[in-house]
Amino acid sequence: MKRVIYGIGLFLAFLFLGAGFFLSYQVADLREKMAQLQESSGQALQQVSVLDSSKDQELVFETYEEGNLLRNRYRITAYGPEQIVLRQEEEENTETDQEFLLKVEDGCITVYEKESGKVFEHTNIPLESLPQELQAEVLLGKTLSGAEELYSFLENYSS
Repeated sequence: MKRVIYGIGLFLAFLFLGAGFFLSYQVADLREKMAQLQESSGQALQQVSVLDSSKDQELVFETYEEGNLLRNRYRITAYGPEQIVLRQEEEENTETDQEFLLKVEDGCITVYEKESGKVFEHTNIPLESLPQELQAEVLLGKTLSGAEELYSFLENYSS
């Protein structure tokens, strides 16, 4: 009977030792996989931080053609390890560079494009509805720079 008990004890000891070695191997393997995941997630985080700082960044390429300066605007829309995707931005019509001239025609104010001299808009704003100082400026040809300033003027005096 003692032999059976010693046999069972010896069997259980080998079983526990085998399970211990197996579990220690599994734990070591899991630790190695965790280290690899931490390293790859660190690299992914670094790539994402580079992506965040570069995305939507505007790039301007300037070239001269026939003595004129041309500006091509591009925006980074996507970024990867092997490619960068650029989207060409349409050149905004800088109406702030555009100037308008106010003159009086038939007792009402008419807006002209200053550069071309063409009529931009006929208004129904009578000269008499303007303050005295502004009337004098309009009679001499008041210049407004940009569409925003023009529309602000029209809003203020058209009512």
